[in-house]
Amino acid sequence: ELSCDTVENHLKQQAGCIQLEQNHAFTYEEIVKITQDFEILIGNGGSGSVYYGCLNNGNEVAVKVLKDWQEQGSKEFVAE
Repeated sequence: ELSCDTVENHLKQQAGCIQLEQNHAFTYEEIVKITQDFEILIGNGGSGSVYYGCLNNGNEVAVKVLKDWQEQGSKEFVAE
């Protein structure tokens, strides 16, 4: 079973880790801009689709668009 610490350590070893001073909640308009209107589909999972995005500072991100959010959906999201 993977823990948050295990995933964080893996990311630090593989590609570095971006640490934010605080969480930032993006508006829908910001997400549309970051993903260039959801242009590049990376993949699909049980809880939604994942799109490529790039922040203003050049950091690349994956943006998940959730399907119907229900109890089962939250379990699938955490599993992915």
